[in-house]
Amino acid sequence: MLLRNWFLPLTIPVYLGLLLFGLGSFSLIDWDENIYGAASKSMLETGEYFRIQINGQPFSEKPPFYFWFANLFYKVFGLSEFSARLPSVFSGILSFWILVRFGTILHSKKFGFLWAFLYSASFLPLLLSRTAYIDHLFNTFIFASVLSLYLYETKEKGDFRSRTIWILSAAFFGGIAVLTKGPLGLAIPLFIFGVNRVFERNFRIRILDLILFAIVSIFVLSIYYLTNFILYGNEFLTQFFDFQKKLLTKSLESHTGPWFYHFIVMFLGFFPWTALLFPIIQNWRRFTAPKISRISRYFLLWLGIVLLIFSIVQTKLPHYSSSIYFPLSFFGSYLLLEKPEVLKSNIFSSSFLGLGFVIGAIFLLLPFILEYSIHSLGLGKEQLPSFSLSDSLSGILLLLGILVGFISLQFFKKGTEEGKDFFLVSTWASMLIFVGVLSFTITPKIISFLQDGNLRLFDKAAKFENKIVYYKYLSFYPMFYRDKKIHIIGSYKFKDETSLLQSKERLSVISNKNSLLELVLTYPQRTFQVVSSENGVILLDTSPK
Repeated sequence: MLLRNWFLPLTIPVYLGLLLFGLGSFSLIDWDENIYGAASKSMLETGEYFRIQINGQPFSEKPPFYFWFANLFYKVFGLSEFSARLPSVFSGILSFWILVRFGTILHSKKFGFLWAFLYSASFLPLLLSRTAYIDHLFNTFIFASVLSLYLYETKEKGDFRSRTIWILSAAFFGGIAVLTKGPLGLAIPLFIFGVNRVFERNFRIRILDLILFAIVSIFVLSIYYLTNFILYGNEFLTQFFDFQKKLLTKSLESHTGPWFYHFIVMFLGFFPWTALLFPIIQNWRRFTAPKISRISRYFLLWLGIVLLIFSIVQTKLPHYSSSIYFPLSFFGSYLLLEKPEVLKSNIFSSSFLGLGFVIGAIFLLLPFILEYSIHSLGLGKEQLPSFSLSDSLSGILLLLGILVGFISLQFFKKGTEEGKDFFLVSTWASMLIFVGVLSFTITPKIISFLQDGNLRLFDKAAKFENKIVYYKYLSFYPMFYRDKKIHIIGSYKFKDETSLLQSKERLSVISNKNSLLELVLTYPQRTFQVVSSENGVILLDTSPK
């Protein structure tokens, strides 16, 4: 079924429809989604597209391309969660199309669609393609740059025009990647290209090509960086590199883990294709075939450098290494195309079924797990989200999808070729439906439970018409959903406004409960009265004695 011409054109519209399904059904998630949503909102309201601001203060942790893109959708569809997440949906469709086109050039249309199926249904890329995180868009532009450099090498001995297209494409997409998230957008493609040349002992540098690459990449970067420097000086660059240094040397916001953290993320993030990881290693010689040896080396270098960098970086978050699913899905899809009998092994089918049932059971039982966890925190029943059978629906659908895939593999073992195709199609569709249903059922309740209390405290504070202060506590949730400015004390992300607590003003302070004693002891000249509390966060009314 997967390989028949009548079916293939339907996959992209089906993929788009399932990505849009439930896209705006829950609030933006703290911190990242609300950070990027608030930065885009600020651009929309102020009209300042070359100075990123949140809460009225400069924000220099990320370049602006995602925010520009989100603004475009804000203007078309209005300010909403749906609009904020659309750039990631766009990158999902773009990456799918690139995978099909490049896979066709590299091998065949069958391979292109197989590669696109594996990547787009891998758990972490699928989640990122439906959220207002920058990473999916960033990874897609890196991918386009890497593939352009590969195609440049294949055309290098040809005429000037044929190779120039690809060197310009590599520079353009690498530059856009830098504008999306940072220097790795060009560093990863150039590292892969350079190290591969060393392996091939090809040290020839075409000066004109190098000049063209430099001109285009510098031009793309200057659209923002030069304009920003002319208008505002070096403020952005100074703060940006200071943040990168903190990421490398410190565990920010307690996002920490062992050095092998991203290897665990790789194992889980590649689900439901995780069972392919061992066969990929076992059959590594297949990737040394002359036809694909260079691109295999490209992707092996990509895997290595990303895992190395983020094993060193002290701040650990799953999406940091999410670009590795392009190489992983390449190796998995090529192995399935060249050696489909891998699917017939008992080890593969039992691993696929076992891991699938574990993940499916977790989501099936998630409402009960959450109820137990929340009860253990000592919260009253009235504070619990109201879970129902529908909240287990995503887990049920995932379990059914895994079971259908497993049964399809049994037919394939018996010699029915359609069994392999049905396994791939049903598993791909099951993952997309599972995540879409998850967005409509339990996810809104979890996000509401975790975040709405903060918004309620903010709204209560706003009624006092005092300045609202966050003390050693930070949420970006009100910065997207409300308009009143928040004053920040004790956060590396914003200018510190400690002087407010030394002033004669009456203030509304929002902080963690464990900060109350610290406030009382540090500022004896002020009175602090608890107004309200939500899930360990308190609203204080404070004024001078």
